[in-house]
Amino acid sequence: MTMAAAAVNLNDLPEPELRKIMAKPIVASCDMVPQEMSTDTTEIITMAVDKYTTNGNYEAMSKMIKEAMDKKYGPQWHCAIGEGFGFDITYQQPNMIYVYYGKIGVLLYKC
Repeated sequence: MTMAAAAVNLNDLPEPELRKIMAKPIVASCDMVPQEMSTDTTEIITMAVDKYTTNGNYEAMSKMIKEAMDKKYGPQWHCAIGEGFGFDITYQQPNMIYVYYGKIGVLLYKC
């Protein structure tokens, strides 16, 4: 994401443009290395949100993401999902990603 894109006020965008932006995951913060890990994680998050967003089952989303990450990258992953939350955590660097997908925020980290 470029600095210009980050400075856009979403309230000023026309609805069709806003829907395009909100239909894709937006990585708000990530320190995962290598890049492949970040890409894989974003895909896992996208699959879980797409699967469970219609019924709003955040617990099932979180469980699916955690289990996939534990299997692929080892145990001790934690996942928090919700709408409108902030966080201040201690985690094992470099293993954290915070993604917005539509109106849902997903925080995933290892500790």
